Amino acid sequence: MKTLLIAVDNSPVADKVIATAIEEAQAHRVQVVVLCCVDPAYSSCNQPIDITVGEDPADFAVAQDEQNSTELVVRHALAPLLRTGVDARGLIVAGEAADTIVAQSQSQQLNAHMIIMGRRHLSSFNCLLKGSVSGAVIERAHCPVLIDVRKD
Repeated sequence: MKTLLIAVDNSPVADKVIATAIEEAQAHRVQVVVLCCVDPAYSSCNQPIDITVGEDPADFAVAQDEQNSTELVVRHALAPLLRTGVDARGLIVAGEAADTIVAQSQSQQLNAHMIIMGRRHLSSFNCLLKGSVSGAVIERAHCPVLIDVRKD
């Protein structure tokens, strides 16, 4: 089965990325993996954390640290996928975002056929300072990358 990798974070863009992923998954009948990266400095685990669909994020207490916040973000993304019948699971991996997204998309476990992610519309200064994650993924990915740039 083909796999669609969606990269999400705790930003308003994530909901648009999830909606796009639902459309693509239903149109092409593919499995979806929701990936969220956590800064290695804040991760208590050096192994990826796999999350299966089926639990509502509203059932979880408010997260107190970055790793728990990341889990809540993934569960929030999985909930609408579950409601629409999309085969999905979540994955939390410690690492720099662009490198981690590309590496996971190429891994034997995923072998993603497409990556869907958003962009934050950074100012020129912030882009220079922080760098563009979506731009770095586009440059390095082995598969097509769909960047959802819709604004409210």
